Amino acid sequence: MKNRGFLLLCGTMLINVFLLGLLTSTTSMYCARGKGDTLDSLAPLQHSDSHTTISIKKTSSAASVDIDTLTPFHRYMMKVGKSESVDFPELPLIGTWLQYFEAYHNHMARFRGKSRVVFMEIGVQSGGKIPLMRKYFGPGLEYVGIDNNPTTKKFQSAEGDEFKVNIEIGDSGDPAFLREIKAKYPHVDIFLDDGGHFMHQQILALKEMLPHVQPEGVYMCEDISSSWNAGYGGVRNGFVGGNPMFLSKTMAGLIHQTMDWFMASGMQARGFLSLDDLPDDAFQGEHTQDSLWWKTIPSQVKHIHYYNSLVVYEKGLTHIPTKWESTGEYIPYKDSGVHEPVNWTKVMSKIDKIFGDRL
Repeated sequence: MKNRGFLLLCGTMLINVFLLGLLTSTTSMYCARGKGDTLDSLAPLQHSDSHTTISIKKTSSAASVDIDTLTPFHRYMMKVGKSESVDFPELPLIGTWLQYFEAYHNHMARFRGKSRVVFMEIGVQSGGKIPLMRKYFGPGLEYVGIDNNPTTKKFQSAEGDEFKVNIEIGDSGDPAFLREIKAKYPHVDIFLDDGGHFMHQQILALKEMLPHVQPEGVYMCEDISSSWNAGYGGVRNGFVGGNPMFLSKTMAGLIHQTMDWFMASGMQARGFLSLDDLPDDAFQGEHTQDSLWWKTIPSQVKHIHYYNSLVVYEKGLTHIPTKWESTGEYIPYKDSGVHEPVNWTKVMSKIDKIFGDRL
């Protein structure tokens, strides 16, 4: 009996070690943190005091760039980028901007390793994001690509393939087409607009697809720089506050307006603004022909993040800003005449008793 109990104990320990190893290996594959590297171990939205230099090969030259955040997207390109001597001609090519990788990881990391992640993208082109995103998110990825070039249909996965890749051919500047897409794909976790970059396309995509993304999802639009390119309907040398055309006609102008709308509920809570007194068409311009559209911003968007040439709308549970005070002594804005020093040893001792070693 003792031997049997001992063997049972050993078996249980081996199973636990196996499960722990399996969990560790799975976590290391799909978790944001790595081992040993101060850059690689960063959580999203963090930077390191350490820098590293990467080499980026362009068409006819190479550039060395210093970075302070190393994400899985950087690592992917450091392995298969043109500067690397890798024999992989069948790999779909990706061409993107280095500064986007930090934004991707900051806002996509929480979806890694999930059993299902629907990533929808306007702008398939050479198909390079498909294997990149599969490697990043894991086997739960469902990729939906939208492009106006029928050649991109080659990336459609075969029926029964475990890796789900769907390619839809159409014009992202056509409202009817986008509505068909929404009807066909009712669930979208992450939406990335990397399409034609024309003003009417970017503006329409935001209006149609931001409300369609899941309540806890992410909406991204790249290449905001086209707002300054007249060839894409932008305004050369434009800037908010100095050019009314820039504010009313460009994607960058629309982003600035959404920041105003985003703040609306907070301003109402503070008594600085009354949404009830604002007509539905209070915000006019080419962006807001659908008069009620602007109201989806404060009701759905939790954060707005602006990167160089990229904007991110994080959706989530929104609420009217509410002030929350702790227990303790209140000091009025004016001098109370009482200047008794604080005993920080006593304060922090009580804090430690309440919370332990750390929050």
